[in-house]
Parts: sequence; C-alpha cells; structure tokens
Amino acid sequence: MADRELYLIDGNSLAYRAFFALPDTIATSRGEPTNAIFGFASMLVKILTEYGPKATIVVWDAGMSGREQQYEPYKAERKSRPDLLKEQWPHLAPLVEAFGYENVRVEGYEADDVIASLAERAKDAGIPVMIVTGDRDAYQLAENGSVRIMTTSRGITDTRVYDREGVVERYGIPPELVTDFIGLKGDTSDNIPGVPGIGDKTAAQLLQQYGSLEEVLGHIDDISGAKRKENLRENADLARLSKQLATLQRDIDAGVDVAEIVDRAPDRSRLREVFNRFELRDPLRRLEEALGEQTAAPRATGERRVEASVRAGPISELAGPASLIARREGDGVQWAAAGDGEVLTGTAASLAEVVGEWGEQPLVAHDWKTVARDAGPAPGEPDGNLGTAPLGWDTAVAAYLIDPARRRYPLDELLDEASIEAVIEGELPREALQVRALWEDQQQEVDRLELRGLLDEIELPLVEVLYRLERQGVKLDTYLLGETAARVSDEIEELEHRIWELADEEFTIGSPQQLARILFEKLELSRKRRGKTGFSTDARVLRAIRGEHEIIPLIEKWRELSKLKSTYLDSLPTLISEATGRLHTTFNQTATTTGRLSSTDPNLQNIPIRTELGRQIRSCFIADEGCRLISADYSQVELRILAHVADEQVLKQIFERGEDVHTATAAEVLKLAPGEIGPGERSRAKAVNFGIVYGLSAHGLSEQLDIPHEEAAEYIDRYLGRFPAVRKFIDRTIVEAADRGYVTTLFGRRRDIPELRSSKYQTRSLGERLAVNTIIQGTAADIIKIAMVRCDAALREAGLTTRLVLTIHDELLFEGPAGEVDAASALVKREMEGAFELDPPLVVDIGVGENWMDAK
Repeated sequence: MADRELYLIDGNSLAYRAFFALPDTIATSRGEPTNAIFGFASMLVKILTEYGPKATIVVWDAGMSGREQQYEPYKAERKSRPDLLKEQWPHLAPLVEAFGYENVRVEGYEADDVIASLAERAKDAGIPVMIVTGDRDAYQLAENGSVRIMTTSRGITDTRVYDREGVVERYGIPPELVTDFIGLKGDTSDNIPGVPGIGDKTAAQLLQQYGSLEEVLGHIDDISGAKRKENLRENADLARLSKQLATLQRDIDAGVDVAEIVDRAPDRSRLREVFNRFELRDPLRRLEEALGEQTAAPRATGERRVEASVRAGPISELAGPASLIARREGDGVQWAAAGDGEVLTGTAASLAEVVGEWGEQPLVAHDWKTVARDAGPAPGEPDGNLGTAPLGWDTAVAAYLIDPARRRYPLDELLDEASIEAVIEGELPREALQVRALWEDQQQEVDRLELRGLLDEIELPLVEVLYRLERQGVKLDTYLLGETAARVSDEIEELEHRIWELADEEFTIGSPQQLARILFEKLELSRKRRGKTGFSTDARVLRAIRGEHEIIPLIEKWRELSKLKSTYLDSLPTLISEATGRLHTTFNQTATTTGRLSSTDPNLQNIPIRTELGRQIRSCFIADEGCRLISADYSQVELRILAHVADEQVLKQIFERGEDVHTATAAEVLKLAPGEIGPGERSRAKAVNFGIVYGLSAHGLSEQLDIPHEEAAEYIDRYLGRFPAVRKFIDRTIVEAADRGYVTTLFGRRRDIPELRSSKYQTRSLGERLAVNTIIQGTAADIIKIAMVRCDAALREAGLTTRLVLTIHDELLFEGPAGEVDAASALVKREMEGAFELDPPLVVDIGVGENWMDAK
C-alpha cells in the first residue's frame, strides 16, 4: 500500500454517535453542553495519534440524495436533532479546520454518497482510502488494497478496521453483496424496510446459497419455510427498492480534487485554543503526548506572556503580594518568589525560615498545604513559623471554587487553560511567575462568581488548619487493632464455610462471576440486573433477593467484614508513622462538588458507627497518655438546614420543643401514636427524613426500606403534606437551578447542575436530586469548615494545648490533656454552635473518652 492515504470521515455519523454515546451532562464550567464536541474531538485525536497526520476530508449531510422521493418513509422516523446537539453543532466544523482537515457539503446529498464518490476518485488516482463512519452501508465500499472502513462500536473511540476479508468474516458475504443483504433484511436506522422476518443470519445464508438478491427472489420456491416464502413473494418489490436505497452513489461531483488534498499538520495554537475553550482536558493531554513539545509553541490567540528579572535577595524586598514556590533539596529548601516585575531566588535551611521572613504581605501559592507538607518539616519536628503562614491566595483552591466538578487541579493544566506562558530562566522562577500570573487571572473570575467571601473567610483559613491537623495525627491502639483483626478473620473464615455448605461447593466468594453462577444457575435465585460480565451481584441486587435464600445475609455479612478488615484492620497499622507513632491521614480540600472534605491514605470518612465492627474499629483510636478525646458532633445539622432554607415552621417547632425529629416524623408519616414507635419505626422515619434531604425517589426509598414502591411513595407524600414548605422549597430549587444552570449554598458555594438540561428523564431526575442535596449538604460542609477554623483559632487564643485531630463529616474530634477537658469542651461547643445563625439553631453534642467510641 502506498505511503499516502486519504481519510474520509462521515461527520454526521461521528457527531451523532458521540452525542448519544456520552452522557449529555458533560459540559463546560459555564454550563455549555460538550458531549458531542468531546466525543468528536476524541475520535479525531485517536486517528491523529494512532495513524499520524493524514490528508482528511470530513463530509457532512446536506440532503437525502433523492431517496425520500423513491420511498417517502426513508429516514422519516428519525427524530429532529436534540436541542443540546444543536447547541454544539456550529462548533464541529471549526474544530475540523483546526485539525487541518477539509469540510465538504454537497447540497442535496447524503454524506455516504459523497464519501463513496470521493473514494472512487481516490481509487482512480491510486490513493488508498480509509472511511471513518458508524454506518454499516459503507461496507459495500471495502476493497483490499484500496478502501478500508473504520467503524466505531461501543462508545466513540472503540474502533475496528475492515477490509474485504473483514466484511466477509463479519457478515459471511463480500462487500459487493452488502446492498443485497440490506435489501433482504432492511435497515431500521434509515427506515429501509427489507423483507419481514428476515434477519442478518437468514439474509447471509440466502445470499451464500444463491449469490444475489435477484437470484434469491428467483428461487423462492426452493427456499424452506412457508412463511418465509410468503414474505419473499409479497415483498419482492420492496426488497429490490430496499437494495436500491442502500446502494451508494459514486458519481457525485464534490468539488474537491482528491489528488490535491495533502497531509497537513494540525494548527496547534488553534487546537489548543479550541480545546481550552471547551475544556477538553483529556483529549488535549492525549494530543500533546502524541505531538510532543511543539504543542507548547507560543499561541497566537489569547496567550499571556509574562516575564520578569531574576535575582537573589531577601524576600522582604518584594513589593506587594508575592507567589512562592519551594522544593526540598537535600537538607535545605530551594525557593523562588515572584513579586511585581521581579523574581527573587534563594536557599534556606528550612521552609519555616522562608516563611518567617515573609512579613505581612499576603502569600500566594499553588496547593500550599502540599508545598508545606513536602518542603516543610516532617511530622514530629518543630513547625517553626509554618503554622501561621500569611496565606492570601491559593490558586488550586480558587480553581476548585470556580469549577468544583474537575477531578484535579494541576498547575500545568490551569496555566494551559489560562494561556499563561512565563518567559524566564529557571524552573522555580518560571513556576513562581506563572502562579502569580494565574492569581491575577483568577481574581476577576472569583469576583464574577461572587466567591471572594467563601475563599477568604472559609477556604484559605482552612488550608492552614488542615495542615496542622495532618501534622498532629491521631493515635491508634495497635494491640487492640491486632486482636480485632484476628477475631474478624475467624468470623470471616466461619462465614466462608457456612456459605460453602449452603452452596454445596467451595468457590471464591469475592468473585462476582463465580458468585453469580452459584446464586443464579445453581440455586436458581431471581436474576435482577445484567452487567457487562453477566448478572449483577451488587449490594442492591442482594438486598432485593435477601428473602429468597439464607445464603444471601451471610454473603452480605462476609462482604461487610472483608471490606472493613482490608480497608482498616489490615492497613491502618502499616500507615503509622515511625517518627511520631501516630496515624497521619491526608485531607482533600478540592475533591468533592459539594464542598465536603475527603481523606486518603487512609480514608477515615467511612468508618461506620452503626455496625458492631465499625464501633470496634473506632475504639482503636485512642488518646495519648494523660489525655482525652473530645467528640463534638452537630445534631441533625442537615435537617436543621432544611428547616432553615425551606422556612418550614412545623419542622422548626419540632426542634424548638427539643423533640426527636425522627420520632416526630414516624408519628406523622407512619401514622403511629408515640407509644407505638420503637427503634424499627424510628429508623424507617429517619430514612424518610434523610431521603428527602438526599433527594431519594420513591423507588430508592422502597429499595432502602425493602417495602413496596407504592408504600414508599405514600411515605414521601405524607412527609411533604406534613411539611408543605419543604415541598415548595424543592420545587422552587429545581425551577431556579434549571433556569440558572447552578445552585449555591448559603455561603455562596456554587455547583453547576448540567443534568437538568438533559433530554433523558433519569438524568434530569438525578439533576433535581443534586440541586436540592447540594444546597443542604454543601451548606453543612461550609458550616463544619467554619467550625474548624473557629475552634482552631479559639483554642490557640485561649492558650489551651487541646488540638483538632480528626474531622469526619459533621463531627470534630479533639485531643488534649485531661485537665483541659471542661474548658476545651465548653469552648468547642460555643464556637461550633456559633458558626452560623441558623433557624433552628445549631446544636452540638459533646462526648469525652479515652477512645473515640467512648467519646461518642
């Protein structure tokens, strides 16, 4: 095959496949839908990276080539272009041009016919062709050595290339019989009728036997099956018409000389601009990896080049806010600080020495907590001035507030998107200058989105609190942890043997495939949902079939114990610091769209408190000798926020009277007298309460409580009838979120809800739940962050040595000398309850103990 090859891409086919293959909730931070753009760009990147720059023409539909006149129903059942796809359509052709490719439309003709005609011209010129499409009628064009077909299947970039042998292998017929094949079986996607009752397999068999559609129709009497003969006789003309509709025209003048189409390198600056405009981060990353350093060439449009002089000198000579980059190098720290017009560099014995010379000017950094952790003192070493660094801006945290839906906030990505390039010698000076330029850029966007207060008053002070919290760490009773692990291992082993006995064979319980075989083939239990590798055995499925066999509760228990053992009992001892003898988790401030903190290495946010093993694990978190743990837990904070934002008087009155809100809900929703409400009824009412907060549907509630759908729907209706302002709040929130495209917490934290624009009911329903839940859960996250900042400052101001050691959702855990317990508890309760004037007021429950469980 010649080195040169012409690529012909069916633009409509690719765009539609991208739109329907990817969630229509994919959008920019501004709420613009981009799933079609993302998928289309990803496919072009795949072709470019795997096959290199090629002479490429993207062909677009501009009519139906007269087929609608031959057969009026042709494509008549196709729905009009979805609104979200219409919004993206104008951006596809410019994207093609940025890749260096030609856009072609021939008025009145379908892209398939234009592609077939261009392929013929290329063959005449001796140019091999690759056709990229999702339509299988293109298989009729495949020819060894001259035309290959690249089709997409699952998703958008899962492709396979067919030549003549590939078509034969797939369908059992050669390319020249593809139109005969469609004539017999039809094509539902184009509304080509074919012959009723004839599918792929039968059509292929008939063509293999008789050689063509006409020969099949000429031998109807020889074909087996009375119904098949009848269908062929009655629909012979329809079959001939179907073949005609499927036959591509090859003589259209596309106005393009294929011999003059040359390989073009993509316009890298324009591609970067387009990819950044639509926030196509992953495709851009793949493109840059494939094309190498040249993609970093200066960008002509929208680029901001920053430069400054570099010299060594004391930081105090920098005027105004300055950015700091610091890295540990051996026993010292290399640093660069960028001020207004110049960058200072130097070496210090420690990061504390650098910060100590900073003075009063605000410090600008990118992900300061990580910088301080990596370049600063190790846990157990003196902290110096690091704990009071005058942090004025963190570009990673600011980027998170601007776009909380991102997975990561690496500096290089943010710089690319802002088109910031630093012209300066040295890696550290360049980064320092870039961070300062990014800080300047972000301020306008932070102010536009009204996020300044949230950043200055909550998130930036929290960076320093989390830094100290991680350094403080928490102590573990490793002996008790080991004892618990051994006991749980015995219980897991006992469960395994009981499960094997019930299954009458040994198998790997943790294998979904093996478990599915036991449950659904051997024990013949109800099959609820099929996954990619067979019938699902996830928690929801097991819950649904729990009553069918005694093996199910044992499997659920085995899973629970196995997960907790591997996640906590086995791993926690290995993560204890040799230097401090304590566990130091990492808290992630920029990881969730609601604003909640998460933790890693290890994740301490998910240790259950309602299970016996969860409580045993919490008992292994202990206070140092002579100290106590103080647990401060917000009481039903999310339901209080719901009462506040909905201005629900009935719910407020329940809190004001000091009643248990779940018991009160049980009386209303379950229609029970107070004396009839036991733990089970209260638990059911609790599920309804939090189901409303989390936007749980009747279906979700029925699954959670294992009750009929109708009963769950009745519970929700009764709840909303009893608390009418809650229903109004939910309805109002959904309408406003759909109109604006986002919701905000009481503190201005913003989250886009692109799901509300989806054409799919399930996705829109998810958006409705997210809109309501984000306001409540996000406000709760803001309140706990304020509480952390207030408590940390108040404890220091009071001269107490009690310190915050953990934060878990709505709970703060402190550790301090036994003699400080009363003073510290009173201070913590005051600061937490004063974090925000909620109506009904915030209430904090305080517990004290030598271990975490005793403090609850």
